[in-house]
Amino acid sequence: MAGRDLRALFSTNDRQVEAGEAFTNRQGQWQIVQAALGEHLARITAAGFTVEDLEAPRNNILVMHGVGGIGKTTLSRTLEAALAGAEGRPARWGEPVWPARPTLLPIRIDLARSAGVDFERLVLIIRLALAAHLGRPLPAFDIALRRYWEHQHPGESLEEYLRRGGLAARFGKALPQQMQSALSDVAQALLLPGTIGSAIGQLTGALTTAIRERRQTVRALAGCARLADLLDVEPDVDALSYYPHLLAWELAQLPAEQAVAPVILLDTFEDTGTRTHRDLERLLQRLVWLMPNTFFIVTGRGRLQWADPALEGQLDWTGPTAWPGLVGQAVPGPRTAGTPTGAGRQVLIGDFSPEDCSDYLARRLTRDGQPSSTPSCEP
Repeated sequence: MAGRDLRALFSTNDRQVEAGEAFTNRQGQWQIVQAALGEHLARITAAGFTVEDLEAPRNNILVMHGVGGIGKTTLSRTLEAALAGAEGRPARWGEPVWPARPTLLPIRIDLARSAGVDFERLVLIIRLALAAHLGRPLPAFDIALRRYWEHQHPGESLEEYLRRGGLAARFGKALPQQMQSALSDVAQALLLPGTIGSAIGQLTGALTTAIRERRQTVRALAGCARLADLLDVEPDVDALSYYPHLLAWELAQLPAEQAVAPVILLDTFEDTGTRTHRDLERLLQRLVWLMPNTFFIVTGRGRLQWADPALEGQLDWTGPTAWPGLVGQAVPGPRTAGTPTGAGRQVLIGDFSPEDCSDYLARRLTRDGQPSSTPSCEP
């Protein structure tokens, strides 16, 4: 549970007594995180793994769900700190056994409406965290992002946007410099005159042509099979939702000593929409699918329904074949030898949300294959 020990604070005149955060009974969830993340790291470092396989089932997600006020946000924050290093890890959680490489990079993003995070800002936060950690351009993604930015924000520099939105203070100013470096390097390779500046359209057009002609000057970027196609389409938010594939591809190209495995914690997932309006959820699902070398920990009030075949048409990838881990419910505690890899990636904390309770009753209370009545969790 999460809370402040106000009873201790108000039981004495000693002002040295502090009301600190109380955080208990989460070892079971930490064990599940360790097991799921360990499987993920083993999978992405195994021979034959490739981020360009767009058909393989995805097991790079873990969901922790339950009613409001049960401590999901505190758990999300504690997981972020624990994954960042031993200093932020509760002592009772113990030391995880993970390989030294790749390095874990936790990135926590609050999706609450009050936080004002739309999909564009979410993508920027991920790239900013990588910029601060890696200190180097990710050219395929950076060029596409720069083209998107100039098309969607004419006359507004990325630097000014980051400063005004508080992101520069949080992550530093490395990203605009890295993006400019990537643009300059490509322009030089293509023998384009002068600086890039507002000529991003000229650069991306020349780059697309060079990639399709398999010119040696852009040999490194030519290895990204879908870059030319992404640079060819209108740079709108829908296109932006496919750019994470470029980010995943760039991370896969990093040398072993710089290898990084992002762990993205998406909190307050229920604020992304409703179960009948899934526009933002569709974009977020693309993010998860197109970055199989990134692990996602979702916290929210309800289960993710992505493994439900009935959602076909509302989301891009649905059904148990696509999301095998989202079919079953995980039970906190040590895993057994017979537990299949990727199984049980939905972790209930506390009680079902009203929506999940109704869904459960609809599946359980049936007569002749049909719901016996309109299910309700109301007392």
